[in-house]
Amino acid sequence: MTARIRGKVFGSLNPGTIDIHIGYNYGMNDGGGLRTLEIKKVPKDCRMPNTYVWITMKNGEIINIEKMKDFEVEKNKI
Repeated sequence: MTARIRGKVFGSLNPGTIDIHIGYNYGMNDGGGLRTLEIKKVPKDCRMPNTYVWITMKNGEIINIEKMKDFEVEKNKI
């Protein structure tokens, strides 16, 4: 099963990694959680902290990350 979930780049202090808050504001207690990824799996235009992204997942694995367009950001801000 494939799902498209909103996310927000958190950043990271560990070299070669980046943390993304996946599924924020879904369900109770704000939902979602941080996922640490290798930086090479994240497109360059999606690496700045506080960047809103779409995350495509299949069977719990991230298969694609893309930056949200401006109008999508306005609809998906917390």
